[in-house]
Amino acid sequence: LSINVATSSLSSLARLPWGSSVSTSSENNVNPTTSAQTLQLYEFEACPFCRRVREAMTELDLSAEVYPCPKGSLRHRDVVKKIGGKEQFPLLVDASNGVTMYESGDIVKYLFRQYGEGNSPSFGLLESTILTGWVPTLLRAGRGMTLWNKAGVVPEDKLELFSFENNTYARIVREALCELEVPYILQNVGEGSSKMDLLQKISGSKQVPYLIDPNTGFQSGDHKKILSYLFQQYSTSG
Repeated sequence: LSINVATSSLSSLARLPWGSSVSTSSENNVNPTTSAQTLQLYEFEACPFCRRVREAMTELDLSAEVYPCPKGSLRHRDVVKKIGGKEQFPLLVDASNGVTMYESGDIVKYLFRQYGEGNSPSFGLLESTILTGWVPTLLRAGRGMTLWNKAGVVPEDKLELFSFENNTYARIVREALCELEVPYILQNVGEGSSKMDLLQKISGSKQVPYLIDPNTGFQSGDHKKILSYLFQQYSTSG
């Protein structure tokens, strides 16, 4: 068991109740094809407030376009300033409803109100303690926080990642996408997800992470292969 996987597993344990399965009765609440186009999330993986929003999206079975904004990022952080007026994360844009908002607590409440069919966030999701808030970030020693110095290759089409928030291996892949500032469509497939059949059909399994890169045809469910592919494909040489 590598250190990378071990610390990611501990981070998962610290967030155990959240971001693993779909809230009851939200299975059919959103058409997965529309939600990815209308919800845009500007965030970075290591931020505990961003994580809270991603957990809510897993519970609500929502897909979204994710624009990683690691520290040092110019591309997406500039966009955030243009859209919302300040460089603060997370920032949610719900294009279908003309909504733009900061503040993770407000975003979570909005998502449940808009897409939750009367469900409330799972107990404790909106509270942040030292243990549940910063420990997972500290355990990962800043992975998914800062732009990698050789990042810079911009994909023409967005990659697609099947993931659920509190998955050890999916976290490692999301961290890499963040450090490389590569935007992607996040297909949340927590336990009970309506997109599980789609994942099974595409990959032959229900395991996450599963990454598809339409730019090259690369597809894999092996987190190690995904990592080496991403850093090779989306790094500048030299």
